[in-house]
Amino acid sequence: MNSLEKIKTKNLKIAYYVQTDIQHVPPVMCLYPYFGGTIYTKREHIYNFIKEKYPEVSVKYFPTRPQIRKELLKQKIRLMIYPSYVMLKVGKSVQIFHGASDKTYEEHPKIMLYDLVLFPGEKTKKKVENAGYLGKIPHWKIVGYPKFDKLINSRINAPSLFKNSRPVILYAPTWISTDSLTKWNFSEYGESSLPLWGKELIRNLHKDFNIIVKYHNRAYRKKGDIYDQINELIEKLHAEKHVKCIWDDNILPYMKIADLMITDISTVCYEWFHFNKPILYANPAPWHYSPSTDIYSNTYAWQAGDVINRKEDIMPLVQKNLKSDKYKEIRNKIFRESFFQPDGKASERSAEAIYEYYMKLEKFPFWFLQFISNISRRIRSFPIKFFFLKEKIKKRGNK
Repeated sequence: MNSLEKIKTKNLKIAYYVQTDIQHVPPVMCLYPYFGGTIYTKREHIYNFIKEKYPEVSVKYFPTRPQIRKELLKQKIRLMIYPSYVMLKVGKSVQIFHGASDKTYEEHPKIMLYDLVLFPGEKTKKKVENAGYLGKIPHWKIVGYPKFDKLINSRINAPSLFKNSRPVILYAPTWISTDSLTKWNFSEYGESSLPLWGKELIRNLHKDFNIIVKYHNRAYRKKGDIYDQINELIEKLHAEKHVKCIWDDNILPYMKIADLMITDISTVCYEWFHFNKPILYANPAPWHYSPSTDIYSNTYAWQAGDVINRKEDIMPLVQKNLKSDKYKEIRNKIFRESFFQPDGKASERSAEAIYEYYMKLEKFPFWFLQFISNISRRIRSFPIKFFFLKEKIKKRGNK
C-alpha cells in the first residue's frame, strides 16, 4: 500500500485555510489528494476561483475568521494546513509555504507559532535558523517543493496563447505594496517592478516578441490603476495578438512555454530556475537595489541574471540573453540549495510528515487537544508580540 492509499483509508480531521491570494491554492492542492477535507476562506473571489477551477474540491466561504473558527470547532478539526502566515488558532497547525522568495517572509517571527513546518529546501531552513527561530519550532522537516511534482511527472499542460513562432517573454512582477507597514523608504510600491517597468517592457518588446504578463494575484484594483493603464497601452499599440495578461493561481504552465523571464523580487525567480532558462531582473528601485551574494539578502537570486536599470537596457539584455546563457552554472547552484530533491515526490514526503505528526495527536480527546494547543500558542506568541512592539518603536523613531 503506497502513501496515498494508506492515508486515504483514514478519516482524518484535517482542513486548510487560504486567505489572501489564489496563488496560495496550488500548494494546498498538492496535499488535497492525500487528505481530502475542506478548504476554508474568507475571500469570496478565492471561493469562486476554487469552485470554478477545481470543482472536485470541497471549499467553504465565511465572511469572517470567527465564523470559520466556529465551523472548524463544530467539525472537530484537529489539524490545520496553512500556505501563509494567517492562522485560525484551531487545533495544531502546519506551515507548508507558498514559495521560496528572497523577501524577508520565511524568517517572519510568526513561524514560531506553527507546530510543524515543512521547508522546501536548505536555503529557507537556513534563513529561519539565522533569524533565531528554528529552535523554537516544535517540529520541522525539509521535504522539497510539492508544486514541482506535476511538472516533473509531466502532468502540467502548456497553454496555447500565440499563433506565431516569435520567442516568448514572460514578465512576472511581484505584488504592489499598499500596506504602510510593508513599504520601504526608497520605494512607494514595495518591491514590485510593475509600476516602474510594466509599460516600458511592453513598449520595447511587443514588436519582436510574444509577451505574457503574469500578474501576482495579490492585486489591489482601482479604476485607472497600473492594470488599467497596461490594458489601455496594449490596445493603443494594437498588440493584443502578442501581449497576453494572465490572472491564474499557477505560473508554471506559462513558464513552460516561455524562452526568457523578467521579474523582480519574487518566488517566481526560484520556480523559473527549475526550467534552466535565462532570466532578467527589472529593478524596482535602481537607486537602491543591486545583486548580492548574501543568502539573507532579498536580491540573492539576482546573481543568476542581468539587471534592467534603465529603459535602454531592455532590448539589448533580452537579445543578449536569448543568444547566450552565461548564468547557467550559478543559476543551477542556487536552485539546488533552494529545493530539496526535485524528484516528483515532494507532495508524498509532505503528506507522510503531516500524517506521522497527526497520528501522534489521535490519543488526545478533542477538547484537550484544543486546550494544550491554545496554551502552547500563547506561550510562543510572547516573543512575537515583543518583536512587533520593537518594530513599532523603531518606525516611530525613524519618522
